[in-house]
Amino acid sequence: MKKVLPSLLPALTALLLVLSYPKFDMGWLAWLALAPLSYYLLKSRSLKAAALGGAGAGFLFYLGLLYWIYPTLRAGGVGAFVSALGLVLLALLMSLEFLAVSAYGFYLKRAGPGVWPYAFALGWAALEYVKVLLSGKLVWFPWFMLGYTQWDYKPMIQIASVTGVYGLSAAVCFTGALAGSLFARDLKPAARLLRLLPAAAVAAGLFLFGWAELRKADSLRPVRELKVALLQPSIDQYAKWDEAQAGKILALMALQAAQAGGADLAVWPENALPCWINDSACRGWLRRAASSSGVGGSFVGSVSRGEGKHVSAFLLDGSGAIIASYDKRQLVPFGEYVPLRGLLGKFIKPVGELGEFEPGAPNQPLMTFRGYKIGATLCYESIFPYLFAGDTRAGAELFVNITNDGWYLDTAAPYQHFIASVFRAVENRRTVVRAANNGISGVIDPWGRVTAVTALDECTVLRASAPVYAVRALFPFYGRWLAAGVLLAVSAFLLAMLLI
Repeated sequence: MKKVLPSLLPALTALLLVLSYPKFDMGWLAWLALAPLSYYLLKSRSLKAAALGGAGAGFLFYLGLLYWIYPTLRAGGVGAFVSALGLVLLALLMSLEFLAVSAYGFYLKRAGPGVWPYAFALGWAALEYVKVLLSGKLVWFPWFMLGYTQWDYKPMIQIASVTGVYGLSAAVCFTGALAGSLFARDLKPAARLLRLLPAAAVAAGLFLFGWAELRKADSLRPVRELKVALLQPSIDQYAKWDEAQAGKILALMALQAAQAGGADLAVWPENALPCWINDSACRGWLRRAASSSGVGGSFVGSVSRGEGKHVSAFLLDGSGAIIASYDKRQLVPFGEYVPLRGLLGKFIKPVGELGEFEPGAPNQPLMTFRGYKIGATLCYESIFPYLFAGDTRAGAELFVNITNDGWYLDTAAPYQHFIASVFRAVENRRTVVRAANNGISGVIDPWGRVTAVTALDECTVLRASAPVYAVRALFPFYGRWLAAGVLLAVSAFLLAMLLI
């Protein structure tokens, strides 16, 4: 029994992390979630044991977090065995994150117990930063950030305006790592409590900083406000490209466009049209629907064909004329394209019915509407902080994110996806307007407060105000330098431990 119990500690970390995420939303558990794994790593006698324990924690965690992969694939017509295999293989792949940070933690033991929790937390932040960057070029899925567990604790997330979500992840990691390291040492209970003070100080510091930021926010008034209407038609994902359903879908979209009348900007979800916008009949219908709706302009998601196939967004003026467009830069692996096409293309096809798409150009101009500079992002792009930061540096005053989460059915995935936009708002101190086919749609202010929101699978038009504030976050402008410092520190720690 004494040998079995320690081996269960990584599984306990996995369980606590899963419970910290939507739909469970017990984010307070995350502050101690890494304590069991930290204890396990510090007690491990070999690199192999530490790495396997970390990989096991990661596998079980991602199995629980991404369980929705299975019903998503099944709804797309994939067989039960292949769907289950896909989930297992993805969880195994993603567990490499935990394996890597656990191996790093094992080598860190040589630095001594006093240094270990601090260096381990820096390593965790570096891992998250690197995996997001690599996802822009390689096949990865940076869905999970430890800091995302705090999305509903508004004072705690304000630090993201300085450090990005990475700083909050480091803080959450540190508290668990410190607790685990103290239990791994032969200390009296009173001594352990005393040595936990740095963790309490970090949490208190984050709270006080966030509290001050929110008080300051309450005293501010927006310099401008855009009246938006968010269209949420809640169209069945697997009826969207059924020709027999096209007429009903267009009728519903026209009805919702009319219900948006009077708004400055009507925001349609990703791929709102059951047709290609380049087709003359489709384009003509959209022009008529937009011009007769009585809105000042429309932000419409549609697939497009030209020099390649793109998942796109189009900005229309009140007459229905296209005045700007945007092509999705970060495509969904296996949903919108097949990675390593030359190797895997013969065996794997995209889940989507329309086949593969091409990514948009990395640097696309911002959209301008009535003097507002708008940063456009589509769906999956909301989990890439550098896309938003780049647009903020380019002058974006607010962001519009449109998505189609109908793939995920009534699972935790739409909720997991929504909370990423909360952090993009805080990191950039910019309002994020989000329209989703079946939800969750809403408006998130620059401090991560959800000011308007719809329910999942609700068919509705949400009217709200999207405010623009004269505030500036540090993260978009200086976050890269902070990350570079963390990477240098982690590299130095690792090199020193390998040389000892």
